[in-house]
Amino acid sequence: MQKKDVLLIANYWHFEEEKASSRYRSFADILCKEYNLEVITSTFCHLKKTQRDEQALGLDKLEYKMTLQYEPGYPKNICLRRILSYTKFGKNVLKYLKARKKPDCIIVSVPSLVVADCVTQFAKKNGIPVIIDVQDLWPEAFKMALNIPVVSDILFYPMKRQARRIYRNADEIMAVSDTYVSLAKEQNPNCGGLSIYIGTDSELVKSKMSTCSVNKPEDEFWIGYVGALGHSYDIKSCILALKRIKEQGVDNAVFKVMGEGVLRKEFEEFAETQGVRCDFTGLLEYGQMMRTLSACDIALNPIVGTSVSSIINKVSDYAAAGMPVVNTQNSEEYRRLLEEYEAGINVENGNHEALADAILRLYRDADQRSHMRQNAYRMFEEKFDRQKTYHKLVSKIEELLK
Repeated sequence: MQKKDVLLIANYWHFEEEKASSRYRSFADILCKEYNLEVITSTFCHLKKTQRDEQALGLDKLEYKMTLQYEPGYPKNICLRRILSYTKFGKNVLKYLKARKKPDCIIVSVPSLVVADCVTQFAKKNGIPVIIDVQDLWPEAFKMALNIPVVSDILFYPMKRQARRIYRNADEIMAVSDTYVSLAKEQNPNCGGLSIYIGTDSELVKSKMSTCSVNKPEDEFWIGYVGALGHSYDIKSCILALKRIKEQGVDNAVFKVMGEGVLRKEFEEFAETQGVRCDFTGLLEYGQMMRTLSACDIALNPIVGTSVSSIINKVSDYAAAGMPVVNTQNSEEYRRLLEEYEAGINVENGNHEALADAILRLYRDADQRSHMRQNAYRMFEEKFDRQKTYHKLVSKIEELLK
């Protein structure tokens, strides 16, 4: 029996040399075993902000067909050129779809809105089942960075209309959290919904960590953070919390900050002025990052209160490392997970005193840390391990194809 023809379209694709852990690469590894899979992505690498060298990528060694469509690119995440770049990429993808034989099913990532809009309208017109995968809420994420009363609403209204149209044209709404599925389904209540957390591949974690080691002094208490150092992350509250626990006699706490971003220098200078021990490691190789995280005693998830993010990358890495988490993120879904699994402590957003109290509580109670470690890993196995959760997509495709 001939395999069905499935298209996976994702302009946020990461080749292995660009990023060790990738949602869409994990999907592709699973889908290519069941279908004739083609992946369509961009010539522009979002992470590095550079054009890819196709000759160096070794596309012929992949177990599926990989097609790169031209995208001009952009210098930074929030700028007009990013929208223009996606518009060009979307047009190129649409032109390719019109010339290609019609696939049996299409999966397309959201964002970008331009690309998903072109693809879902094409699928609807041609009677092709289409699954959208909502990774982020646009324009809400943009409005967080550029929030000017009335002006922002007017400026981002076209994007809002576009997002609604995408949701309405979908046959299945998949997303990285239950929250995002519910929000998208408000525009298309009769559509199917499937929540698959970004997650982490347990086999990849084991493989990458096996070649790494970390030397942690026995007398130090490590507090971990993994992720970007930008406007969405309240690192200053973490530093103030560490200053507070230091004033209460804890002088062996070290804040291990693993990541890079536009505010790194500002955060480093702030930590120095507060007299807090911080180790800003920069970006670490994935195995080294996970090994360092696993050596920490607890981890922090300090998301600013205005963020619309839900179940994000770092929380699956925290769970995979068995980390007790002190969380300030307002996401009701994540707060509920931590409570149900007893895998961390939720505190009031922006309240560094409450953050310090939660850290101090775990610092003084090794038994509770051990209990939360076990629960965090159980949560990972049940909710975040790609080896178990990502196969749900195959079942959903089969439903649509019938």
